[in-house]
Amino acid sequence: MATNDNPIRVGFVGLSVQGWAAVALAPPILTGPLASKYSLTAVSTTNATSASASAEKYSELTGKPVKSYHGDAAAIADDADVDLVAISVKTPYHKTTVTPAIERGKDVFVEWPLGNGLEESLEIAEAAKRKGVRTLCGMQAWQNLAVLKAREWVASGKIGRVLSATWVCSKPEDLTFWAPFTGVSDAYTADPTNGATFLTIGIGHHMSAITRILGPLKSISASSSRIYDTIHLVDADRKPTGETLPNVAPDQFVAHGVFKNHPGALFSATWRSGITCSKETDKHRPTLTFLIDGDKGFIKFESYGVGGSLINMYLPEKVYLNGEEVKLDDEPRGPLARNWEAYAKGAEGEYATFDDAVILYKHIDAITTSAKEGRIVPLDV
Repeated sequence: MATNDNPIRVGFVGLSVQGWAAVALAPPILTGPLASKYSLTAVSTTNATSASASAEKYSELTGKPVKSYHGDAAAIADDADVDLVAISVKTPYHKTTVTPAIERGKDVFVEWPLGNGLEESLEIAEAAKRKGVRTLCGMQAWQNLAVLKAREWVASGKIGRVLSATWVCSKPEDLTFWAPFTGVSDAYTADPTNGATFLTIGIGHHMSAITRILGPLKSISASSSRIYDTIHLVDADRKPTGETLPNVAPDQFVAHGVFKNHPGALFSATWRSGITCSKETDKHRPTLTFLIDGDKGFIKFESYGVGGSLINMYLPEKVYLNGEEVKLDDEPRGPLARNWEAYAKGAEGEYATFDDAVILYKHIDAITTSAKEGRIVPLDV
């Protein structure tokens, strides 16, 4: 927990001068109100050149010296000036990167997904529990203002008894991850064994929002299909490079189940890949429709742009409570900033721990198992 006199000293693994950590994860703790609660003391990247460039950039940005490490995740974990090791590297490297920090008793942040698969996520969470370290997972949808409001409305009985929840979401072509278009730097996501698929990351964030509002499911049944045989690689400007990869992972999913905390309430969801949302003819095509029906009212989310598939980052364009639109205003980094803020306050239950990440991954694993085996999968959560 941070105080004004003792900010949390962060060693950030995977924080380069560009990339996801640089544009999304780190900025909230480097500027603004959270800069008094966190202090970036060290960075670690894969090589000396990028580590040095990163340390130089963030030393200048923060006005404080930032150390550089490279190659070995243990080095930054050994730094006495690091309280929290934050990790944003490719999913296959999460376990090997976080393990040295846990072993040395450091508190840890890992971007979602926690591990490469359920078994690895369990191993990471259990190791952290044995050492008694504080944990934070990048399940930022927990902090979306619409999710927070909907959770509050359900809990306070604004819609009465929950009857059902229906989620229909699209992963537009305009979002260049997975099929049919993927950025060159994200080509590793095409291999399902790397644990960074549309299901684990995209749908994982969506299920994080759904279960944050309504609690876990007690069973799941799912189906999946693969419409696209090929993934076309695109450059930073989203222009095709001419390179392709085989698409071997499902790109369409449906799931349904029963909620644990709302007796009899049913869940259903559809995730679609491949539509567009930037064409004039698609401006009225929703990318997200989420309807929670109660016996006394309803909650509805609507989005029509790329942000509809990124509830971990962006508000739904429209939010309704019992037929009345509720205006919510937030800046794009709001959910990411609130995740760090809740952790700094030590507000247990308000931020996602590694144990929460395991519960979420059990839902993802159940979708995978059900789609492969054609059966209802009970959830032990």
